Amino acid sequence: MPTPLGQLQIVNSALAKIGAQAITSLNDQFSSSAIICKEQYPLAVAEVSRAGRWNCLLVPAQLTAVAQTSVIPPVGGPINATAWAPHTAYLANTFIYYGNYYYEVMYSVTSSNNFFNDLTAGFYTQQDQQFGTSVPDPFNGIDGSQYTSTWPYAYQLPSDFQLLVTLNGSFCYPGWASPEQLVANWQIMGDTLYCNQSVAVVQYIQDQPDATRFDSLFVNALTFKLASMICTVLRQDGGQMQVALLQGYNLALRQARQKNGGEETKRRFNPIPTSTFNAARYRGLLP
Repeated sequence: MPTPLGQLQIVNSALAKIGAQAITSLNDQFSSSAIICKEQYPLAVAEVSRAGRWNCLLVPAQLTAVAQTSVIPPVGGPINATAWAPHTAYLANTFIYYGNYYYEVMYSVTSSNNFFNDLTAGFYTQQDQQFGTSVPDPFNGIDGSQYTSTWPYAYQLPSDFQLLVTLNGSFCYPGWASPEQLVANWQIMGDTLYCNQSVAVVQYIQDQPDATRFDSLFVNALTFKLASMICTVLRQDGGQMQVALLQGYNLALRQARQKNGGEETKRRFNPIPTSTFNAARYRGLLP
């Protein structure tokens, strides 16, 4: 559950861990503690947020697909291609069309008398763009090779995104689920999620500026992390206390991960309510 602690109280808890005096305002320009805490607090929150699956920061979203930069076909119109013909010389990386689709010539070759023999032999590779149009065919398998990202689908991440937890109901990192529950086919580049799935419903850790939304586990880890970031500057001890505080931070993370992981019930299919045998065996005998 969220705590009532605000940003100032969290900062003072961090200061208490290093034996420093509490401050009355983060905007106090005459307090070295206030200045360094105000400077380091946002970074500490961001680092702790990305360090684990915090249930207090977990939110769902359906991502919006975004257009990708095409390598093939050229943007703006149909591919400049010629009709396939038997016993014809084609240069590598040029395009032909046959039936309803475009094909790229993989290497310089002279066609045989059978298009499908050439296709099977690897002379050509089919593109997702239909002949005569610049619109990809959604029913044709898209492997991403036509895009600079090499991924078939791209989605805009939320502006408050910190860490991806699940994609379409499956966990995204080892340690959060059994291997069969993991989704390996995804990648984040910049503010975009790339994957091989035509729909992206996610759960993610958000960047939450409201400290009163943090639960006690998050606050505990945050105070250790912030204290480790400010202690050397304020104590001038050459980093001796920082080592101990980082150990406390790592311990707090382990405890939080165990607790957060235990707050989710695994969703399994229950066949009992829909079982015709069960209905006949038990309900059918009732008066």
